[in-house]
Amino acid sequence: MKKLKNSLYKLPFFSFMTISILLSSVKQSHAASAVDVLVQMGLAKANALIVNTINGAVGLGSCQGNGQISDVICNVMGASSGLPGLVTALAYLFGIILAVAALFKLKDHVLNPSQTPLSDSLKRFLAGGALFTLPLITEAAQNALTGGNMDSSQVTVYNGQAANASGLDGMLVSLFADIYEPMINIIFAFGYLAGLILVVAGIGRIIKTAQDGPRGPAGMGTIMMFVIAGVLFSLSSIMGAFSSSMFQSSTVATFAVLETSTGDTVIDQHVLAMISTVLVFMTIIGYISFMRGFFIIKDVAEGGGQASLMAGVTHIFGGALAVNLGPLLNAVQSTLGLSDIGITFY
Repeated sequence: MKKLKNSLYKLPFFSFMTISILLSSVKQSHAASAVDVLVQMGLAKANALIVNTINGAVGLGSCQGNGQISDVICNVMGASSGLPGLVTALAYLFGIILAVAALFKLKDHVLNPSQTPLSDSLKRFLAGGALFTLPLITEAAQNALTGGNMDSSQVTVYNGQAANASGLDGMLVSLFADIYEPMINIIFAFGYLAGLILVVAGIGRIIKTAQDGPRGPAGMGTIMMFVIAGVLFSLSSIMGAFSSSMFQSSTVATFAVLETSTGDTVIDQHVLAMISTVLVFMTIIGYISFMRGFFIIKDVAEGGGQASLMAGVTHIFGGALAVNLGPLLNAVQSTLGLSDIGITFY
């Protein structure tokens, strides 16, 4: 019994020596290459998203380097492209720290089981392992809602032009024609980054206890963090699902046609351009409101006193209707019998 007690006293020293030997045995080049591989795994999706959205921004706000507002937005996206990699690298660093902490917790459990339960060590091992497999966790959170189907919400083309207009309406047309696609792209990029942070924060809650309530390891707030992260990873696909549920099509009708012409083609084009500008503005506001609604629901799940479920649902459906303003106006005009004299969206 005395020998066993002496062995247990030596366990901290042996644990420290074991960790030191393991760390010193890893070559610096191998360690650096391993970290690079892990970071690139986490960056792959984010870089693909940002590059594809920037390269796909043609026609409206094509980031042509003309010193316009769209170029400013694209520059922000380009400069922020390293943020997902930073979050991923921090996740791997925290994973290493949790793994080492788990070893010391296991040692404490061996020395004093009544004061340090075995679950303290196991939870840190689990959280550390989850942080090391962050790309797989993010993919699982995304596929849990979409089933791997990444069909995004699409829009038809916008109609009308106001090239010769010099008033306030012409300025608004030029402004939203320039910033439309870059703004949508930066919203999607922000959604991906926010989802990545939510996944890391959700994994970090594994080491908490059930006494933390909704923010505990199995609390509703923690579960909703992964669910909302999956929504943010596939924001366009979720919007397409809402569009299909309400209007039976994930393609939003935005091509406006005047059923009753003014008799002047220039005026008709000018009116259609202003209508398209309103649709663009509502689409941007709609996506922001749509995303905001899911954040409100997350706060409700965590017991936030200032958040209400009704507010979250209102933001979500209000945002979806704003994005689908064209089909909504078609439905309203059809209900009121104005389809022959109003504006039809195709």
